[in-house]
Amino acid sequence: MKAYSDSEAIALIRLRYWQHLLNEMLKAKQFKVPIHLAFGHEAAAVAMDLTMQPDDVLCLTHRNGAYNLARSKAFEAELAHYRLESRPDGVGHMASMNLAMEHTGIAYASSILGNALAVASGIALHRKMVERPGVVFVAMGDGAIEEGVFWESLIFARTHELRLVVVVENNDFSLGSTIKQRRSPIDLALVCAGLGVTYRQVSGALLPDVKVALGAARDEASQGHISAVEMDIQTFNQHAGPTPGWPEDPTHIALEDGLLLGEHPKDPLYHLREAIGPVAFDRLAAQVIARDHDE
Repeated sequence: MKAYSDSEAIALIRLRYWQHLLNEMLKAKQFKVPIHLAFGHEAAAVAMDLTMQPDDVLCLTHRNGAYNLARSKAFEAELAHYRLESRPDGVGHMASMNLAMEHTGIAYASSILGNALAVASGIALHRKMVERPGVVFVAMGDGAIEEGVFWESLIFARTHELRLVVVVENNDFSLGSTIKQRRSPIDLALVCAGLGVTYRQVSGALLPDVKVALGAARDEASQGHISAVEMDIQTFNQHAGPTPGWPEDPTHIALEDGLLLGEHPKDPLYHLREAIGPVAFDRLAAQVIARDHDE
């Protein structure tokens, strides 16, 4: 059974709870911007937060909310962006799809498929040229590896020995299509082998495993050897907006049903509860929710 520290367990539960709150707000139509939730991606976001060092930066896709929450640990601050609230310093909020909150190490977020990898490669090249420390992480979905910019950026980064970690969240889902529906299979391990890129595959539901994989990839990238980590992830919510999003929506997610998404083996919180036990899980969840209300 995988071990979880108290701080890791709290981070997972808090992130799931905050996503539930956002989902309920979306059902109530409280936002004017599209919000891409990430139920099932919590272990990836928390592990990234635990892995990144002070000089590291992260580039993201439109599904960036969970990472922003994990890094900022500030639910109300993220809500301010989603609500398009004015700021006293005159700096505009970034809504949702390009959200890169201050003081998080998130350098960039984009809704353009595959675009974040090109930007991350440019950041990594600049850091090498000016001898600035730190590793550049970039996260994307399985749909992004179909884009030409993915292949070009990998070749570019490998050629220049950039300090780059490429994270592919393979949720078998691109907008509304599965891999089988839209293309032939791509063996990312073979692609990486052909380019001389270190490849790791890990279950995105297991925080301890994701943390180990990202840590090892970061160690290699810090030496100028680009690494790739492919995570097998289930996205339980629909592409954007609330779930359920319409009367016939087959997927039902509601805070009143509890934090878990059923007894699903790809739910990071399911594995946490199995590891620490239902009683400890429920007690810790109650403490996290009560503390959040107090704050």
